[in-house]
Amino acid sequence: MTVLEELVAQRIVPIVRCADADDAVETARALGAGGFGAVELTMSTPGVLAAVPPLVDDGLLVGVGTIRNADEVAPAVAAGAGFVVSFANPPGFVAAAADAGVPAVPGGLTPGEIASAQRDGPAAVKLFPASLVTPDYVRTLLVLEPSLRLLVTGGIEPTPESAGPWLEAGAAVVGVGAGLGTARSVGAAEVERRARMALATGRP
Repeated sequence: MTVLEELVAQRIVPIVRCADADDAVETARALGAGGFGAVELTMSTPGVLAAVPPLVDDGLLVGVGTIRNADEVAPAVAAGAGFVVSFANPPGFVAAAADAGVPAVPGGLTPGEIASAQRDGPAAVKLFPASLVTPDYVRTLLVLEPSLRLLVTGGIEPTPESAGPWLEAGAAVVGVGAGLGTARSVGAAEVERRARMALATGRP
Protein backbone atom coordinates (compact mmCIF):
# COMPACT_ATOMS: atom_id res chain seq x y z
CA MET A 1 0.00 0.00 0.00
CA THR A 2 1.40 3.41 -0.95
CA VAL A 3 1.44 6.32 1.49
CA LEU A 4 -1.44 7.99 -0.34
CA GLU A 5 -3.44 4.76 -0.31
CA GLU A 6 -2.89 4.46 3.43
CA LEU A 7 -4.07 8.03 4.00
CA VAL A 8 -7.10 7.57 1.78
CA ALA A 9 -7.98 4.31 3.52
CA GLN A 10 -7.85 6.08 6.88
CA ARG A 11 -9.93 8.98 5.46
CA ILE A 12 -9.31 11.15 8.54
CA VAL A 13 -5.77 12.37 9.27
CA PRO A 14 -5.06 13.88 12.69
CA ILE A 15 -2.93 17.01 12.63
CA VAL A 16 -0.85 17.29 15.79
CA ARG A 17 0.09 20.82 16.83
CA CYS A 18 1.56 21.08 20.32
CA ALA A 19 3.59 23.36 22.55
CA ASP A 20 6.65 21.10 22.31
CA ALA A 21 7.94 17.81 20.91
CA ASP A 22 7.29 15.81 24.10
CA ASP A 23 3.59 16.65 24.00
CA ALA A 24 3.53 15.85 20.28
CA VAL A 25 4.92 12.38 20.97
CA GLU A 26 2.42 11.63 23.74
CA THR A 27 -0.48 13.02 21.70
CA ALA A 28 0.46 11.02 18.61
CA ARG A 29 0.86 7.88 20.68
CA ALA A 30 -2.62 8.38 22.11
CA LEU A 31 -3.96 8.84 18.59
CA GLY A 32 -2.22 5.62 17.59
CA ALA A 33 -3.75 3.82 20.56
CA GLY A 34 -7.11 5.12 19.35
CA GLY A 35 -6.61 3.44 15.98
CA PHE A 36 -4.81 5.91 13.76
CA GLY A 37 -1.96 4.45 11.74
CA ALA A 38 -0.93 7.77 10.19
CA VAL A 39 -0.53 11.18 11.79
CA GLU A 40 0.72 14.57 10.69
CA LEU A 41 2.99 16.60 12.95
CA THR A 42 3.53 20.28 12.20
CA MET A 43 6.59 22.47 11.90
CA SER A 44 4.76 25.02 14.06
CA THR A 45 5.49 22.74 17.05
CA PRO A 46 8.89 23.81 18.46
CA GLY A 47 11.49 21.06 18.01
CA VAL A 48 8.99 18.87 16.22
CA LEU A 49 11.53 16.84 14.25
CA ALA A 50 12.71 15.27 17.51
CA ALA A 51 9.23 13.76 17.85
CA VAL A 52 9.36 11.91 14.54
CA PRO A 53 11.85 9.05 15.21
CA PRO A 54 10.15 7.62 18.33
CA LEU A 55 6.78 7.62 16.60
CA VAL A 56 8.21 5.91 13.52
CA ASP A 57 9.75 3.35 15.88
CA ASP A 58 6.24 2.80 17.28
CA GLY A 59 5.12 1.85 13.78
CA LEU A 60 3.23 5.01 12.89
CA LEU A 61 3.33 6.60 9.46
CA VAL A 62 4.39 10.13 10.34
CA GLY A 63 3.99 13.12 8.07
CA VAL A 64 5.42 16.56 8.70
CA GLY A 65 3.24 19.50 7.74
CA THR A 66 3.30 23.30 7.77
CA ILE A 67 6.41 23.05 5.59
CA ARG A 68 7.25 26.63 4.61
CA ASN A 69 10.00 26.13 2.03
CA ALA A 70 11.78 23.41 0.09
CA ASP A 71 14.79 23.50 2.43
CA GLU A 72 12.65 22.10 5.26
CA VAL A 73 11.87 18.90 3.35
CA ALA A 74 15.22 17.10 3.68
CA PRO A 75 15.51 17.48 7.49
CA ALA A 76 11.93 16.23 7.90
CA VAL A 77 12.62 13.17 5.79
CA ALA A 78 15.94 12.57 7.55
CA ALA A 79 14.00 12.49 10.83
CA GLY A 80 11.74 9.80 9.40
CA ALA A 81 8.82 11.63 7.81
CA GLY A 82 6.94 9.43 5.36
CA PHE A 83 5.20 12.37 3.67
CA VAL A 84 5.38 16.16 3.76
CA VAL A 85 2.59 18.74 3.63
CA SER A 86 2.48 22.48 3.05
CA PHE A 87 -0.32 25.04 3.37
CA ALA A 88 1.03 26.58 0.14
CA ASN A 89 3.17 25.45 -2.78
CA PRO A 90 6.66 26.79 -2.05
CA PRO A 91 9.04 26.83 -5.02
CA GLY A 92 10.75 23.47 -5.32
CA PHE A 93 8.69 21.82 -2.57
CA VAL A 94 7.30 18.93 -4.62
CA ALA A 95 10.63 18.38 -6.38
CA ALA A 96 12.50 18.32 -3.06
CA ALA A 97 10.12 15.69 -1.74
CA ALA A 98 10.54 13.61 -4.89
CA ASP A 99 14.32 13.84 -4.54
CA ALA A 100 13.99 12.65 -0.94
CA GLY A 101 11.72 9.78 -1.96
CA VAL A 102 8.52 10.81 -0.18
CA PRO A 103 5.17 12.08 -1.44
CA ALA A 104 4.36 15.77 -1.16
CA VAL A 105 1.04 17.48 -0.53
CA PRO A 106 1.25 21.17 -1.46
CA GLY A 107 -1.60 23.50 -0.58
CA GLY A 108 -3.92 25.94 -2.28
CA LEU A 109 -7.36 27.49 -2.00
CA THR A 110 -8.35 29.05 -5.31
CA PRO A 111 -8.81 27.00 -8.49
CA GLY A 112 -5.68 28.64 -9.91
CA GLU A 113 -3.58 27.78 -6.85
CA ILE A 114 -4.82 24.21 -6.82
CA ALA A 115 -4.25 23.76 -10.56
CA SER A 116 -0.73 25.18 -10.22
CA ALA A 117 0.05 22.77 -7.38
CA GLN A 118 -1.42 19.87 -9.32
CA ARG A 119 0.85 20.60 -12.29
CA ASP A 120 3.89 19.90 -10.12
CA GLY A 121 2.80 16.25 -9.85
CA PRO A 122 2.14 15.85 -6.12
CA ALA A 123 0.50 12.85 -4.45
CA ALA A 124 -2.45 15.08 -3.49
CA VAL A 125 -3.27 18.75 -2.98
CA LYS A 126 -4.23 20.28 0.35
CA LEU A 127 -7.32 22.49 0.22
CA PHE A 128 -6.78 25.07 2.95
CA PRO A 129 -8.43 26.69 4.78
CA ALA A 130 -11.67 24.76 4.38
CA SER A 131 -13.40 27.20 6.73
CA LEU A 132 -13.53 29.73 3.87
CA VAL A 133 -15.44 27.45 1.48
CA THR A 134 -18.08 24.72 1.55
CA PRO A 135 -18.23 21.06 0.51
CA ASP A 136 -19.93 22.17 -2.71
CA TYR A 137 -16.66 23.89 -3.62
CA VAL A 138 -14.96 20.48 -3.55
CA ARG A 139 -17.67 19.07 -5.80
CA THR A 140 -17.11 21.88 -8.29
CA LEU A 141 -13.33 21.41 -8.30
CA LEU A 142 -13.75 17.70 -8.97
CA VAL A 143 -16.05 18.41 -11.90
CA LEU A 144 -13.33 20.61 -13.36
CA GLU A 145 -10.53 18.13 -12.57
CA PRO A 146 -11.80 14.64 -11.67
CA SER A 147 -8.28 13.32 -11.07
CA LEU A 148 -7.71 15.67 -8.10
CA ARG A 149 -6.92 14.05 -4.78
CA LEU A 150 -7.82 16.63 -2.15
CA LEU A 151 -6.73 16.66 1.48
CA VAL A 152 -9.16 19.14 3.02
CA THR A 153 -8.19 20.87 6.27
CA GLY A 154 -8.80 24.01 8.28
CA GLY A 155 -11.56 24.37 10.83
CA ILE A 156 -12.99 20.86 10.47
CA GLU A 157 -14.02 19.08 13.65
CA PRO A 158 -13.70 15.29 14.16
CA THR A 159 -17.45 14.75 14.05
CA PRO A 160 -19.85 13.34 11.44
CA GLU A 161 -21.57 16.71 11.15
CA SER A 162 -18.33 18.55 10.39
CA ALA A 163 -16.10 16.04 8.55
CA GLY A 164 -18.81 13.94 6.92
CA PRO A 165 -20.00 16.48 4.31
CA TRP A 166 -16.43 16.97 3.01
CA LEU A 167 -15.93 13.24 2.52
CA GLU A 168 -19.33 12.93 0.88
CA ALA A 169 -18.38 15.78 -1.49
CA GLY A 170 -15.37 13.81 -2.69
CA ALA A 171 -12.46 14.82 -0.47
CA ALA A 172 -9.92 11.99 -0.50
CA VAL A 173 -8.83 12.79 3.04
CA VAL A 174 -9.98 15.19 5.74
CA GLY A 175 -7.51 16.63 8.25
CA VAL A 176 -8.69 17.41 11.78
CA GLY A 177 -6.67 19.01 14.54
CA ALA A 178 -7.77 21.13 17.48
CA GLY A 179 -10.89 19.09 18.17
CA LEU A 180 -8.80 16.04 19.05
CA GLY A 181 -7.00 17.88 21.83
CA THR A 182 -3.49 17.13 23.04
CA ALA A 183 -2.21 14.80 25.74
CA ARG A 184 -1.20 17.76 27.87
CA SER A 185 -4.43 19.72 27.45
CA VAL A 186 -7.06 16.99 27.83
CA GLY A 187 -5.11 13.85 28.79
CA ALA A 188 -3.95 10.92 26.69
CA ALA A 189 -7.03 8.85 27.50
CA GLU A 190 -9.33 11.57 26.20
CA VAL A 191 -7.27 11.99 23.03
CA GLU A 192 -7.55 8.23 22.49
CA ARG A 193 -11.33 8.38 22.99
CA ARG A 194 -11.67 11.25 20.52
CA ALA A 195 -9.47 9.38 18.04
CA ARG A 196 -11.84 6.41 18.06
CA MET A 197 -14.79 8.73 17.46
CA ALA A 198 -12.96 10.50 14.62
CA LEU A 199 -12.14 7.23 12.89
CA ALA A 200 -15.76 6.17 13.13
CA THR A 201 -16.69 9.45 11.45
CA GLY A 202 -14.50 8.55 8.49
CA ARG A 203 -15.97 5.12 7.91
CA PRO A 204 -18.35 4.86 4.94
